[in-house]
Amino acid sequence: MSDPQRPDEYGRYQPDQQPYQQPYQQPYQQPYQQPYQPYQIQYQATPGYPAYGATKPDAVLAIGIMAIVDAVLSGLSGIVWLFTICGIPLGIYSIAVAILAGMYAYKLLGNPPQPVQPNKTLAIMQIVNIITGNIFSMVFGIVSLVFYNQPNVQAYFAYRNGQPLPPPPPPYQPPQF
Repeated sequence: MSDPQRPDEYGRYQPDQQPYQQPYQQPYQQPYQQPYQPYQIQYQATPGYPAYGATKPDAVLAIGIMAIVDAVLSGLSGIVWLFTICGIPLGIYSIAVAILAGMYAYKLLGNPPQPVQPNKTLAIMQIVNIITGNIFSMVFGIVSLVFYNQPNVQAYFAYRNGQPLPPPPPPYQPPQF
């Protein structure tokens, strides 16, 4: 098949042909870009709040550890309740609490930390889990709710989720007599 617009030798190797040379061009210089940094490094401390919310408070670590322990205990109690005829609904509820607590602990204690909100629903479900006889779950739920209301824990969750930080708590002023 021949094209009337092109000669037959078009594109073929010709021994006397010079190799192709690109015309001289200025090398393209890209504008300066900062190297990629993971999201936890991109968030810098807010001016006026040095490292407020940037570090993981001990209370957050305690919430994560309590969630792991509660996942194991609730899972075991759920399995025990499943072996009884009347306790099947209690066993299903206890296993659901165990799964939710395990997933939340994984997100909370993961490295690098993931954006995660305070899970007050899980804490309430842990308190309600007393219906299965799991008193540890109730205690962990109450302690978690208390920890969620601490200012440094609230600042940590706001920082992790990219929300504006709440103002730092005022310094302690002893009462005047």
